[in-house]
Amino acid sequence: MSGLATEKSNFMTKKSQMRLLKDVVDIIKNPLSDQGIYYIHDEDNMKKGYALVFGPSDTLYQFGSYLFEFKFPNDYPFSPPKLTYSTNNGRTRFNPNLYRNGKVCISILNTWKGEQWTSCQTIRSILLTLVTLLHNKPLLNEPGITEKHPANEKYNKIIKYQNYKTAVYNALNKSILNNKFESFFPIIKKHIFKNQSKIKEDLKLLADSEQNDEEVYCSVYNMKCSLRYKDLLEDFNILLNKLSN
Repeated sequence: MSGLATEKSNFMTKKSQMRLLKDVVDIIKNPLSDQGIYYIHDEDNMKKGYALVFGPSDTLYQFGSYLFEFKFPNDYPFSPPKLTYSTNNGRTRFNPNLYRNGKVCISILNTWKGEQWTSCQTIRSILLTLVTLLHNKPLLNEPGITEKHPANEKYNKIIKYQNYKTAVYNALNKSILNNKFESFFPIIKKHIFKNQSKIKEDLKLLADSEQNDEEVYCSVYNMKCSLRYKDLLEDFNILLNKLSN
């Protein structure tokens, strides 16, 4: 009986399959690439999908590649999918809503305060919500934190550096790309090469500033970071040259 129960628990109803297929087809026919959002559905497991969200321009997250795995429940869309955040180094809390262990906390997934999930939500609405997390005052997403909180500046310094280190450089060298996200690499490479002049210009300004080699500690998430911008700029140029050949 236990084997039959397990098999049944892993079964997605025909109704759920059709609704999920409708969501996937909508993303394929009406992509969000002009907003820096890409989605690929798993070809072997219909209950899985993968997303790439580029950090919006003029934010702490600009040019960064932010990766998410979707796992859809058997009763989708009556229950939300579970998302795992994968642009991770295990040390940095890139956003109050994106945990170091990969947990994604947003209200429409029923993992954060606010508007909860309804069957009217779609893959598209989730993706559009994710990109709104990536802005210039991310710590304000944390309950109880105001603009006057002293941790804001330190947190932003860490996120800006780790965006370039982890979400740009480590995306381009594939160290954060496992097999699940390999299909996104051509898109990531094209995006970074297209914006390489802006990235290098920003890194050069930071490397020549007082921030270079600064040791930053943020008490909110107990995070420490050494801002090695000169080393990062050098490594980035080497990697660009290597991938250009």
